Amino acid sequence: MSGRGEGRSGRGGIPLLLSLLVVSSVGGVQTARGQEGVLIDRTAVIQAALSSHPLVSIAAAESRSQKEQVGTARSDYYPHLTLSIDQLFLNTAFIGGVFPDFEPIAPELLNPTLTQDITTFGLRHARVKAERSLLESRQEDLDEARLTVVYHANVAYDQLAMFEHLYRAAKKNEEDAALHYRRAAERLARGLGVITDVTMSRLLLEKTRLERVREHNALQKAQADLAYAMGGERMVPYRTHGSPQTLAPDWPLDRLIDYSLHHRPLLLSEQARDREKVARVEVVRSQNYPHFSLFAQGYILWGVPPTISGAPPGAGLFLPTFQSGVGFTVPIFVGGAIMHDTEKARMEALRESEKTRLVRIQIIRNVRKLYDDLETQMQTLSLDQARYDNALVNQRLVERRFSRGLVDGVTAVDAETEVLTSRERLIADRFRLSMIRDSLDREIGARKGY
Repeated sequence: MSGRGEGRSGRGGIPLLLSLLVVSSVGGVQTARGQEGVLIDRTAVIQAALSSHPLVSIAAAESRSQKEQVGTARSDYYPHLTLSIDQLFLNTAFIGGVFPDFEPIAPELLNPTLTQDITTFGLRHARVKAERSLLESRQEDLDEARLTVVYHANVAYDQLAMFEHLYRAAKKNEEDAALHYRRAAERLARGLGVITDVTMSRLLLEKTRLERVREHNALQKAQADLAYAMGGERMVPYRTHGSPQTLAPDWPLDRLIDYSLHHRPLLLSEQARDREKVARVEVVRSQNYPHFSLFAQGYILWGVPPTISGAPPGAGLFLPTFQSGVGFTVPIFVGGAIMHDTEKARMEALRESEKTRLVRIQIIRNVRKLYDDLETQMQTLSLDQARYDNALVNQRLVERRFSRGLVDGVTAVDAETEVLTSRERLIADRFRLSMIRDSLDREIGARKGY
């Protein structure tokens, strides 16, 4: 307890709290105090998550799929050429005459067709615009997926580091409690103490042992969370370098909000969907406009007997024909379907616009709350440090008086408990502060580490 702590300080060693936060590695598989595991840094975690997590793969596939959909929409600008080959079975009157004895014939028909839209009065343009806007949305969804994956990777890394420190603190607490129990037993054997002191110190020792088991289980669960955040399927006992990120806010609140409204992929995706829905309204409305197109079509028929076709003997070929022209189609009345479809599209665009506004005000609210949480947590951390320092000084003073029989065991146990709890609170709050910063970075759309 205090004697051991004073001895380390007297020999010029680092303070107790800093010793809990320092991690060293040997060969890449050893961490602080001989704990085995696979040492990994934050950058490696982020890169593994971006390359392996299914959320990123799903969003990337959707983005590529929508890119092809844009190409499909643009294909309407180009000519369309089709070719059909038909097997005909004829046994009726044919081009002004009749078959001999009404005998059926079976000619073949080759039919090449070329069509080219000249203008659809905005329909093609609106369709391509809608698909391109949706592509922008998919690309922003991909960025949002990356941002989310990086956020979860950072939180999982900080959480694992926190439980590593808490587990080491729990082991140190158990060591201190065991030392206190031995000293209480020694005082009782010398006739300087009472059995109550030994009983209470024993209860404290059992409590710290249980806490060590809990923290060890929490550490293993944090390792599983980190493997999941990295997109891994196997459980790997990862170990961290154990240091939280830089925590001080870089900008004032107004600038953070402004940055988030221009860089958060979630909001940018919704804004692109707004443009897509507006273009869809024009697509539906344009269906009521005229359609101006060019067409060319050919017919080559063979297999018709020379007695009918007039072709030279042995040729059996009916002379080919060709036609071309310009088509002008005007919808007159379709039962009001276009009017209803247009109104439906307008309502969908309005709904999408309101969804975008909802996302916008949610982002503003979340940034404000996280900014306040960050400042509150920084003040809490400062108070935690003061509490821990005071508890450590008080514990040393009480321990000296306890060893001389000047205070009872209740006071000594209370002082020891205050050191243990303030130490754990300080460690946990440091990483909670880092996690709040992780949340703030995600909310404003800051792309850090990738």
